[in-house]
Amino acid sequence: MITAFLAFVKSVFSDGGEGSFSRCGAGAVIFATLSWVGYVVFKTKTIPDLGGPSMFMASGVAVCYGTNRAADIISAFKGK
Repeated sequence: MITAFLAFVKSVFSDGGEGSFSRCGAGAVIFATLSWVGYVVFKTKTIPDLGGPSMFMASGVAVCYGTNRAADIISAFKGK
């Protein structure tokens, strides 16, 4: 069962069968943000302002994943 779960995680975070740092980094940013918000909600019993965490999550994912795809984005704008 653990092997099947690890294979699933690898397929989610891989590009052509190899691990991708951009996807793992984006997943780590999302996991850390959700964990932090969950901890705050658990401790204070209130939902905090989610503007900061959502901006952190969006920018972290954009930096991690966007950097990996920068060459594809630039070539698309050039029309190649």
